[in-house]
Amino acid sequence: MKRTVIRGCALALFATTIALASCGGNSQTPPAPHVSSGTWVSGANTTRSAGVYGTQGTASPSNVPGARQFPASWTDNSGNLWLFGGNGLDSAGSGAYLNDLWKFDGTNWTWVSGSNLAGQAGVYGTKGTAASNNVPGARAGSLSWRDNSGNLWLFGGSGVDSAGTTDSLNDLWKFDGANWTWVSGSNVAGQAGVYGTKGAAASVNVPGARLYAVSWTDKSGGLWSSAVGVWTRPERTAA
Repeated sequence: MKRTVIRGCALALFATTIALASCGGNSQTPPAPHVSSGTWVSGANTTRSAGVYGTQGTASPSNVPGARQFPASWTDNSGNLWLFGGNGLDSAGSGAYLNDLWKFDGTNWTWVSGSNLAGQAGVYGTKGTAASNNVPGARAGSLSWRDNSGNLWLFGGSGVDSAGTTDSLNDLWKFDGANWTWVSGSNVAGQAGVYGTKGAAASVNVPGARLYAVSWTDKSGGLWSSAVGVWTRPERTAA
């Protein structure tokens, strides 16, 4: 037991609880600590579980993403949870980077986009143009956020580019609830940043490839990112 004296109050401190506080001759037993309970909602109770994808676009109580780490995630304006990629297990139980997009509506999972197999290259299409076959390559450690219009955004990470090469990425993607759009950055991994003039926006400016960077959004919905320098992209928050 460690005894600490604070302004004449002797506190008997134990490893996990405060058993007794004595101050000015009055003693009182502290209330029991509040313990929050949790509910197991979905998924396996064992490690390294493969994904159960079902039919793309169809919710099912048997659907569940495979075990993974470092995915990107968002919540939309309706409160649905969205999950993209990460380093984990596909439908066959193979472990590698993933590019599957999932939605959880509070009851069931839906496989929305991407592959049910790991290690897939990105399909970029035409920059700035949404298309049903566009999809980011498999990756983990990306930046992710939601803009004021409810679009989902994804930047970089460590993953697979359009040629199947695995390295750090600097591609920027938008998902509008139906299709992916390649917005900015390169479809080739390992790219350096183009910084331009500090404080001046330019169409050619782009952060270099990176993963596990810090990001936040301001009140106007603009994205800020800090990894190598501080970047902002407020003009891309509209639908």
